[in-house]
Amino acid sequence: MDRYVNEGTDGWTELRVHGVGGTSPESELGHPAVLRVAGDRQAGFYRRVWDSRRGTDDPPGFRREGYSWGGLTSGDNKRALWLLLLPFMLLNMAFYMDPGHSAERRRRSVEARIVAQRLLALSLTGTAVLAATSVSMDLVGWQCGAAGTGGPHCANGGVVWLNWLRYGWLAGTGRHLAVAALLPLAVIGLLWYLAHTTWARFEKRPVPQSVQHPDNRTLLENRQLWNGNAAVRRLRLLHVAGAIALVGVLLLAPLPPGRDLTRLWHGAGWGTTPLGDARNAVRLALLVLLAWVVLRVALPRTGKREQPTVGEPLKRYRDGYSLLPLAAALLTAGAVVVAVWRDEPLGPAPAELPWQVGATQWVLGAQGALLAVLFVTHVPGMVGALRGRREEDREAGFGNPDFPRPAWGGLTMSGVALLATALATALSAGLTLRVAEILGAPAVPGQTPHPGGQRLLFVPTAYYWAAAVGLASTAAAVALTGIAWAGIRRGRGASARRVADAYPEAEVDQDEQGVRCTRIAACWDLAGRLDGAAQSVLGRLLATVALIAVAGTVLGLVLGVRLVTEGPRWFLTLANLALTGLVAAILWAGRQAYRSERFRRTVGVLWDIGTFWPRATHPFAPPCYAERTVPDLLERLEYLAPATGDPAKDGRVVFSCHSQGCVIGTAVLLQTRTPASRRTALLTYGNPVTRLYVRFFPAYFDARTLRRLGELLTDEGRWRWNNLYRPSDPIGGWVIVDDPLPPHAAARPRATAGCLSGAPDRQLLDPSGFGLRPGDSCYEEPLGHSDYFADQAYGDIVLAWRNSTAQQPVASPAPAARPVVREETPRVSAVRPWWPWQRLRPY
Repeated sequence: MDRYVNEGTDGWTELRVHGVGGTSPESELGHPAVLRVAGDRQAGFYRRVWDSRRGTDDPPGFRREGYSWGGLTSGDNKRALWLLLLPFMLLNMAFYMDPGHSAERRRRSVEARIVAQRLLALSLTGTAVLAATSVSMDLVGWQCGAAGTGGPHCANGGVVWLNWLRYGWLAGTGRHLAVAALLPLAVIGLLWYLAHTTWARFEKRPVPQSVQHPDNRTLLENRQLWNGNAAVRRLRLLHVAGAIALVGVLLLAPLPPGRDLTRLWHGAGWGTTPLGDARNAVRLALLVLLAWVVLRVALPRTGKREQPTVGEPLKRYRDGYSLLPLAAALLTAGAVVVAVWRDEPLGPAPAELPWQVGATQWVLGAQGALLAVLFVTHVPGMVGALRGRREEDREAGFGNPDFPRPAWGGLTMSGVALLATALATALSAGLTLRVAEILGAPAVPGQTPHPGGQRLLFVPTAYYWAAAVGLASTAAAVALTGIAWAGIRRGRGASARRVADAYPEAEVDQDEQGVRCTRIAACWDLAGRLDGAAQSVLGRLLATVALIAVAGTVLGLVLGVRLVTEGPRWFLTLANLALTGLVAAILWAGRQAYRSERFRRTVGVLWDIGTFWPRATHPFAPPCYAERTVPDLLERLEYLAPATGDPAKDGRVVFSCHSQGCVIGTAVLLQTRTPASRRTALLTYGNPVTRLYVRFFPAYFDARTLRRLGELLTDEGRWRWNNLYRPSDPIGGWVIVDDPLPPHAAARPRATAGCLSGAPDRQLLDPSGFGLRPGDSCYEEPLGHSDYFADQAYGDIVLAWRNSTAQQPVASPAPAARPVVREETPRVSAVRPWWPWQRLRPY
């Protein structure tokens, strides 16, 4: 029997977009057999497969389609490597948390913050490179090789992978360092490969404009945001060139004539031997290239995204950025040749690799200074942005007191940038200290070994202080989490009264012990307070980490190595264990993600949230999946809702979005300016826009953005937007105004297609029944954030749109129009709607 797939476009198409976690097409469509009708394995459009045309459940003029984009974040096992890029992703995400991007678009403080963030991103690349050189070149090539004294002196010579230090043809410090430099160069090559392949897949194709002169009233609808082709390429090439040059500089640092940088500028050591002059020339060229990379990254135009145009062709780049990695690689290859051919005696060797400690301390100091610049320039802009937003809301008549304000007083950008920097430093320190413990005993210069003890391996003192800061921060995180959890448990009394008021009084009275009521109340209370508690805990934790970091920096400058030489051993042991546990957890999670698709999907939830944003600051961050999903959905909407000229054959779409799919859907509909967009109705459920994105990304998801989306989804006072949410959902919520549940399950009107007044929000009772269902010995469990398709309201809305008689495309009203507004019901007026439909006007 031939299988049947409804491939039509006339009538209504329910286009579902899933949320985080990479939901399978079968689960998304609620059908065991599906067929991909467009796209590819990473992001494709699927429809249900039936045994025959007569056996289909699709009525005439209707079909269901699902867009599965989980492969972009959790499909391939290569995604396991993205765990190591977590600091880069956090720093890139922090760029979009600045509330001043919209209010201070032309102010210099915004440019200062952008330059500071790009320099901070370059310093994180330097932190990763220095971690690799500290392990391979310093600990192994320099210290375990005994600085040219011959043979390994680590782990009592019992480590197999150190036997190459004994080979006669590799004798000498220069050759040890040349071989050890292969590890950081391999790390750089891997980052370069991942960044280039993802750029070619997601960002190389320019994003064209659909109209000649777009009316971009909000940041999210400006397609310049998604056009990262040239900007990401420039930043990637600069980061790669700087990383390779840093390895070359450290490779030549310990070799004569002299390890002092000032001798190069004063001409000391020149003219001795041809090999020495070549060494000095290569070293000086690498330093100049490294300085030039820092200068180019600091220029604002380097990372500036271009405004796309209609029908923009694929560009061929003819600038000199492509030559930078090649120049750095050739110079570093010259440094390797010079190190291998060294013929002068090394002389007295210092304890640690020259310039390694200095470079580490300079990078950490630069990161602290850049974070201070971010904070200092952020506060005035944040205050101005928030004041302007409050004045705009007041003028527009926004009266909803529950509409969220930016989290942490608008300082989310500085806080997340601090978190990214602290995590990168912790991973570097933890890796270096752990390898030092494997090979010997970590120590600081000047520390004397115990008789008969292990060989001392000298580690930068800053890493010990980083371990101490990490231990104190871990203790603060545990304490703050415990306090927040206790606060959540204490607040369940109000939720219990809310549950008792929502269900039939007769059923609630039968629950004499209150067990059922308590369980539902616990679920509702946790869902309602989890986002606020998490926001509070993370904000207090970041403030605590900032204070601990400042205190640690001051104490490090005052005490120096005394923490290691005179400090309590148990404290250092616990600090090292804390960082070792962090590194081990990252490696374990990466291994599990590589082997298990299910675990990879779980880890992919983090990437689903963090990689929605384009790579604006760090080119090695995981790629932005929205640069693929947004164009896919824009093109698909045009295909599913064509203008044929015959109203009976015109296509219409119910754009059904869940969780993170609501964020994608918002970006898609804000960029539609075609007749197809006016034949599209939006249905969101489990929507995190107001609960999460309004708080942490106020410049892109704010009241203006939601009002703009509402204008685009309104036809003569009729909304083409419905939003469903539950009191048990810890992620999704209302987007305009809260919709209170009626008392004691009072009769509510059936959900309809769109609405004519108030707001698109509709709260669903979950679980739908309080008592036992007939013939069932188990209570109905709350559905929380999932299975919205199982609720009757979802089916009612889709059915109402299918049966809707208002199928003619109607142009959206002008911003100054007065839509017809139905009188508000008492249920909605419990919280005064803040949507200013009576006073729509241009921005």
